[in-house]
Amino acid sequence: MADVYDMHCHLGFAADAPALARGGAAAGVRALSCAVTPDDFVATRELLAPYPDLHAALGLHPWWVADGRVGAPDLACFEELAEQTPFIGEIGLDFAGARASAREAQVEALRRALAATAPRGGRLYSVHAVHAADAVLDLLDEAGAFAPDAGNDVVFHWFSGTSAELARARARGCCFSVGPRMLATRRGRAYARDLPADRLLLETDAPSRPGEALEAAAWQARLDDALAQLAAARGD
Repeated sequence: MADVYDMHCHLGFAADAPALARGGAAAGVRALSCAVTPDDFVATRELLAPYPDLHAALGLHPWWVADGRVGAPDLACFEELAEQTPFIGEIGLDFAGARASAREAQVEALRRALAATAPRGGRLYSVHAVHAADAVLDLLDEAGAFAPDAGNDVVFHWFSGTSAELARARARGCCFSVGPRMLATRRGRAYARDLPADRLLLETDAPSRPGEALEAAAWQARLDDALAQLAAARGD
């Protein structure tokens, strides 16, 4: 396997998460495992504690906010946990389809997540933005996430916004994690080709749903496939 890092995965989703983490670590996989709720973060952090190259991120996934699986107690828990980790994700906004009806709840959750983390500085964010990249950037600006002395890094996961939104994110110094599903689209390949190499990171977004069966070898294969597809898109 190439010496690469999975910038966005969900190890806590795996049907046998301990085996996946153990096998991935033994194979030399390095990764950021994004949580969808604070409880998910606490469990994943404990799971990954023996493995120094597998990191758990604290998250408030917009899908969970939109359908009510994340509520006020979870927001308060996120705020309490915020000082315990520099890794924040998956957070963001998703205004596609029916989730747009929960726009206010999503914005409030993201605003609170950023207020609890961005001023502290030194944070690495993995951000979800679907039909909402400008709104996410507005809230990042509002929270001071891009302040020169803050030392925060923002990575857009599977960026699907407009070219104008991409240009705005680039101007803010954001990076972009790309994987096979993004690279399966014409727009995704074009973005991956046009972005500077030093703004690009790899991701698998795997497992993609809770309870999914995924073995370490398959995880490695997805990461290698992401690298191969990215190289092909860029003509490298």
